[in-house]
Amino acid sequence: MAVTILKTLECNETRQCVCVDIEYGGDSYKHIIVQPFSGKGVILADADLQEYCDNSEDVFVLEILNAMYPTADVPQLEDKTALESFEAWIAAGCKNAEITETTVTPAQPAVDAVMGERQVVVESEVEEEVSTTEIVEVDGKFVEKTVTETVTKTVSTPQVTKHKLYDEAGEEIGEHEVPVMESYEITPAVEAVEETSETVVVRAETVVEKTIWKDTVE
Repeated sequence: MAVTILKTLECNETRQCVCVDIEYGGDSYKHIIVQPFSGKGVILADADLQEYCDNSEDVFVLEILNAMYPTADVPQLEDKTALESFEAWIAAGCKNAEITETTVTPAQPAVDAVMGERQVVVESEVEEEVSTTEIVEVDGKFVEKTVTETVTKTVSTPQVTKHKLYDEAGEEIGEHEVPVMESYEITPAVEAVEETSETVVVRAETVVEKTIWKDTVE
C-alpha cells in the first residue's frame, strides 16, 4: 500500500481536504480524505501531511472497501485490525453470515385446580296464573275486566336436608334445615409444560457483490 498526495483543498476552518492516490491490491484509487487541523489550528503540509496520510492509510483503504461493498457485515476478528478483518471477509467469499434468532419458552410447573364449595341449587320450571286488569270498550261502554293467563317460569331452589329438631329435654320441637353442599372448580388445573425453543433464520447467508469504485478526485 502507498499513499501519494495529489493536492489539498481547504474545506473549512477546522479541516482540509486532501486529494490522494492510494495504491492497494495492485490497483490505484483516487480519493478525497479529510485531515483535521491540529489543536492549535495548524494546517499540516509537506512531510507532516505525508506522515499523517501514511499513518491513516488503513483508514483510507477501509473507506474504499466500504464503498465497494456497501452491505458488507464484517465481523471483527480477534487480534486482527479492522482492515485485516475486512480482507479476511473478502478472502472467505464476501459472505454475510447467516443470522438466527432463538426464542425460548420457559418450563411451567403443574398447578392444581382451585376448588370451592357452594350450596346445591336446583332449577325447575313451574306454572302459575297471572292476572291483569284491562279496560275495554263494549257496546259503547268502558268495562274493566280481569284477564288471567298461565305462564311458565324458572325457579331456583337451594337444596337442604331436613332433620328433626329437639329441645334439651329430648322433645321434638320442629325441623332443622342443613344446606346440601357441593364442591366446584374455581380455576382449572394446569398441566406442566416443558421448556421449548425455536430457532428461525432472520437473515440467510448472502454473497455481497462488489461494486465498481468511482474515483472521488477528478
